[in-house]
Amino acid sequence: MSKRILFVDDEPMVLQGLQRSLRAMRSDWEMVFANSGVEALETMAKAPFDVVITDMRMPGMDGAQLLDMVKTKFPRTVRIVLSGQSDRDTILRSVGPSHQYLSKPCDVDELKQRLARTFGLRDMFDNPHLKEVVGRMKTVPSLPALYLAVTEALRSPDSSINKIGDLIAQDMGMSAKVLQLVNSAFFGLSCNVSNPHQAAALIGVEDLKALVLSVEVFSGFGAELTQDLGFLWNHSIATASFAKAIARVQKSSREMVDDAFAAGLLHDVGQLLLAAAFGAEYEKVLGRRAETGSKLAACEEEAFGCTHNVVGAYLLGLWGLSDSIVEAVAWHHEPSHAQPTLFSPLIAVHAADYFDSQIHPHPGFDEHSTLDEPLLSQLALLPQVESWLKACQEVASRSASHA
Repeated sequence: MSKRILFVDDEPMVLQGLQRSLRAMRSDWEMVFANSGVEALETMAKAPFDVVITDMRMPGMDGAQLLDMVKTKFPRTVRIVLSGQSDRDTILRSVGPSHQYLSKPCDVDELKQRLARTFGLRDMFDNPHLKEVVGRMKTVPSLPALYLAVTEALRSPDSSINKIGDLIAQDMGMSAKVLQLVNSAFFGLSCNVSNPHQAAALIGVEDLKALVLSVEVFSGFGAELTQDLGFLWNHSIATASFAKAIARVQKSSREMVDDAFAAGLLHDVGQLLLAAAFGAEYEKVLGRRAETGSKLAACEEEAFGCTHNVVGAYLLGLWGLSDSIVEAVAWHHEPSHAQPTLFSPLIAVHAADYFDSQIHPHPGFDEHSTLDEPLLSQLALLPQVESWLKACQEVASRSASHA
């Protein structure tokens, strides 16, 4: 089935240029063009679209307003901004309702790659109900104490970007959001960053203040599930630190070390998404896992038709995070499914996740968790496991001493 894309722009020449440059994709994509937000909504009401791509500056209903309505009325549709320079307030308003922000003029090959990646993610995540749930989310919930600490730090005139960055880098939800923003063209940075601390510094204190205090791109996690899932924050930090240590043992590049850390921090973010979306129903899933001793993924699959790792990977992919991070989040329990041929952040997170379950045992971990030794042997990495474990134990020891 061909994918349906709706392009929205009030300038006919822009729409004609897109139509010409994407002519070769007509056999794969059904492309429709609208010259206003009102026309776009009327068109979407007649038949569903996989993706809507809109300009920001349009008379009447601007791009931010359009995408906000699309998020409410058509949450399964992926929302992308394709725009030139716009005023800061309009850009900030577009952060919540949009998944990605591309700058004009946009290279046609880049646009094709972004769309192909989006369609690949949607095919992987073949669950209409969950697409709708994820499509409505503009934030990933944060640990209440960290959320409060960040908002207080941003309100204080004495807080430095280093302090704010340190807080953000401890939280899955806030880290995911700043990485989404810094890797888009929202602020004209358009760079590949996977270090949450660096991402916060690049965005800057003033823009972070506006985003957090006015636009509310961060959100606190409900107290009702914090007790059940509170261990996830400690686990995510430990997994991130362990994955970073493993990547360093492998003498990986700085970029891969950063990717390993970010992927470790975000690897279980799908659990927060499912808990935020389904509340009491997800509590029942956790209870069923505890009572039966079944794998969490099996209980999630039975209840929702998908698992937390796929849900997390889908959202992070829509937000434009790197393929290596998305891959690690999607397959950290079953890395062989990704058919890796070399050491990668996926391998680092898979091992780090397992080591943390051994070093810091917790009832929230799957008792069935194992290290994929056949895969590691195939990649000639099995002899490295002992040195990986030693590095992780040293990290854990330093953390315990610091605490």
